[in-house]
Amino acid sequence: MEAFYTYLSQFPGFTDHIYELVKPHLSVQNLKNGEYLLKEGKVCKSIVFIEKGLFRQYYLNDGKEITHCFCKENSISCAYKSFITKQKSSISIQAIEPSRVLKISNESIQKLYKFDPFFQQLGRMASEAEYVIAENHKRFINDLSATQRYLHVLKTDKILVQRVQLNYLATYLQVSPET
Repeated sequence: MEAFYTYLSQFPGFTDHIYELVKPHLSVQNLKNGEYLLKEGKVCKSIVFIEKGLFRQYYLNDGKEITHCFCKENSISCAYKSFITKQKSSISIQAIEPSRVLKISNESIQKLYKFDPFFQQLGRMASEAEYVIAENHKRFINDLSATQRYLHVLKTDKILVQRVQLNYLATYLQVSPET
């Protein structure tokens, strides 16, 4: 939980008291390679902080898996649209390495919003970050050629290329595995 403490401490207004407020709302989940945090068609009821491991978020397009993003240590993950709207998710979140996450339910988050303005600010900043990630990925796919996308990933996250199976990386770059 030290990594989660460090994650929270980067936000303005963080105190040890804030950490003590959130701790009782956290639960630990360990996932094996290939296990799902969330499957398409289920409602996303929690946000996770990834302590260890790697996940991919993907959706189906004409029966083909399209990886939308990879989520790794020291970051949060959820099917954000489903989490907010409480409707069925159009994406799946799958562990692609043995992973350990800290989960916090939507219900707990709503309670924490009432305890301290820090949690409202954290929620707003997380929403903004999610929007930026989605916008950047959209531009990444639309504005760059397949070669440029691959070179960009090599330049910005070379270790990811070493950790991710080629077929998952291909669906992220939106190219065939042979390419």
